Amino acid sequence: MAPATPWKAGRYPTSQRSDHIDTYKSKAQGEVRVADPYQWLEENSKETEQWVDEQEAFTQEYLAPSLKYDDRWYWYYNSGLSAQSIIYRSKDATLPKFDLDGSQGPEDAGEIFFDPNLLTEDGTGALTTTAFSRCGKYFAYGVSLSGSDFFTIYVRSTDSPFNSRPEKGLADTTGRLGDVIRYCKFSGITWTHDSKGFFYQTFGKGKGPLIALDTHFQRLPAREEHGDLNSDAAGTETTGDKNAMIYYHRLGTQQSEDTLVFQDKQNPTYLFSLGVSEVDGKYLELYTSKDTDPVRELRSPSCALFLIHPSFDIKINKLWIADLHENEIGPNIKWHKVVDDFKASYTIVANNDRHFFAITNKDASRKKVVTFTLPNHAEWKLEALDVDFKEFIPEDANGGILEDFGPVNDTAFLAHYSRDVHDKLYLVSSDGVIGEQLDPNFVGTLSASYKRDKSFFFVTFSGFNNPGIIKRYDFPNAGSDVTEGATWETWRKTFLKGLVPDEFSAEQVWYDSKDGTRVPMFIVKHKNTPRDGTAPVIQYGYGGFSISQTPFFSPSMLTFIKGYGGVFALPGIRGGGEFGEDWHLAGVREKRVKVYEDFIAATKYLVDHKHGAPGKVAINGGSNGGTLVAACVNRAPEGTFGAAVAEVGVLDLLKFAQFTIGYAWTGDFGDPAVPGDFDFIYKYSPLHNIPTGQVLPPMILLTADHDDRVVPLHSFKHAATLQHIASHNPHPLLIRIDKKAGHGAGKSTEKKIQEAADKWGFVAQSLGLEWKS
Repeated sequence: MAPATPWKAGRYPTSQRSDHIDTYKSKAQGEVRVADPYQWLEENSKETEQWVDEQEAFTQEYLAPSLKYDDRWYWYYNSGLSAQSIIYRSKDATLPKFDLDGSQGPEDAGEIFFDPNLLTEDGTGALTTTAFSRCGKYFAYGVSLSGSDFFTIYVRSTDSPFNSRPEKGLADTTGRLGDVIRYCKFSGITWTHDSKGFFYQTFGKGKGPLIALDTHFQRLPAREEHGDLNSDAAGTETTGDKNAMIYYHRLGTQQSEDTLVFQDKQNPTYLFSLGVSEVDGKYLELYTSKDTDPVRELRSPSCALFLIHPSFDIKINKLWIADLHENEIGPNIKWHKVVDDFKASYTIVANNDRHFFAITNKDASRKKVVTFTLPNHAEWKLEALDVDFKEFIPEDANGGILEDFGPVNDTAFLAHYSRDVHDKLYLVSSDGVIGEQLDPNFVGTLSASYKRDKSFFFVTFSGFNNPGIIKRYDFPNAGSDVTEGATWETWRKTFLKGLVPDEFSAEQVWYDSKDGTRVPMFIVKHKNTPRDGTAPVIQYGYGGFSISQTPFFSPSMLTFIKGYGGVFALPGIRGGGEFGEDWHLAGVREKRVKVYEDFIAATKYLVDHKHGAPGKVAINGGSNGGTLVAACVNRAPEGTFGAAVAEVGVLDLLKFAQFTIGYAWTGDFGDPAVPGDFDFIYKYSPLHNIPTGQVLPPMILLTADHDDRVVPLHSFKHAATLQHIASHNPHPLLIRIDKKAGHGAGKSTEKKIQEAADKWGFVAQSLGLEWKS
């Protein structure tokens, strides 16, 4: 084994320290004054830009040596080196039949419909969301620049593919409609079935002009600091994302004419999402969440990996429904308040006119399916009414988590469960009887693509050593849940050059955490890697927001463990959703220390059982996982880890709620503005608990200048503090700052490759690894 890259301590770039102090309310101590000498790094100033440039240069010095409504089939494809994946489509209504061996490219059976690589010259423009109109004539798409969560919606005819770079950039209207919808964030595009327009969510500051509409006045959203359509200024601000608003846009009109449908001025931090009933298009569903808190009021037991996301996968929500056939779209729309409190989650998956099916975790931490029936529209009232929820699919008796449920072939359903972090897929009859399991011997992760009005569906299977297999299921009779005589066949396989997946093995083990809790962990290695306690290990973790860590395929990870004779480990620690909401709640707020104990115990297990070498376990995590890595470096005994890679982490847990969407994470972290919460947050906030007098492992923080979800100031302040407190640490404490990039979504292939090379190169340098093949 080669020696680690030489490191000379005490030569970090200078970081100015101020005498800034913040005062917090403490239940135990009354008031606590907390020094924040790097508060100036919270500002987007010339001084911060200079600090960023100096740190990045210093770090580089060390690192240097689906079928749509137009009756065509659409799919994403990337040959491997395109900055962004390209949308292809079939030339007619016939589903292309590719060779199973993966040798046939999409150009052999389709045409380019939308090439995001043409949005910008450097590949940093990306599609964030897309939606086809019901009539199949229009394609609405959101474009984000440089990785920001903010995006702009454009619309084009499906008869006008985007396959050449426009001369005027995004401002060029060639081939598209004149509709431009700005300042969207954490939003989908929800078309009405008449294809006349769509709903969207915006976080404009409401500083635009006051517009007189037929029935009311409204203030339009505006953010002058975002610049013009070609500017990537969006994503660099840190101000809180508040006052979300739902608008309706009619095709062929200006955004200034859009209709405000809903906002909650009394609760400016609430977030919204919408749905329109799939088949009849009659009902508008409004989901309201106040944060990612699972059940704050009850406090009782419920490939990008960076998922601190406030709007999707919410754990509790209100559910209101409006009848679009009986209402004019606007602020006076009449809602039926099906659920008007924050005690559980409800997501509608189907309806037969007024009879609805919904997934809920009400009295079912692993979720179940219920039904309810709306009263006649004439009986709707402004106040919430008691709804009679009836159980349709009970919570799984075998410990399975209901990951997805939905209708197919009109009368049948699909049920997707996860048991012990293994995905299972079942056919379900029209009366709720769970039937045949498809591919019962499969171990890994699956996703199903289906529509209620289609008599077929596709399923993608993948895993640590499975890059992807797509299968197609065809019912024998349209509109029937009878399955006898159905066909189930492989439609497409993914093959890679340079890697043989069968050379790798994956197993699941269970280990004891500090308090005796049994925790699952996947271990992946190459067939030539010995289990003798000499191998280097990359251990990845997340542990939050009820997000499960399931098997996934990663070419860069397999390349690393093959080339360096290493091991990859993925523990399913508390705080995640591996065993339902109870597992999540066991790792939130004052219980978050259990998450860190689980992760540290995983390292101990790997070493004790000779999967990895002592001092050769490198830990990695992103977003909430970046928080995990930094916290574990602070808490673990000296020498536990060989290296640490913390990506886009929430590191200042006393201030996270003040920036962009951070307030939505108080359900998991706690609220530092609440005295009782401050007391436990202060004890585990990574920035405020960096140990002194202890040798820290080699550590690199990764962030990006346009990350407007976990703003980069978290990593800036943490790096400056590390380099001040441990300036003479014998190992490097670095920060890598990506330019024209965000939290992770939409990152170009080139930037992904550069990032992977830097972070795994850092691990190899730190552990003194030699390439074996």
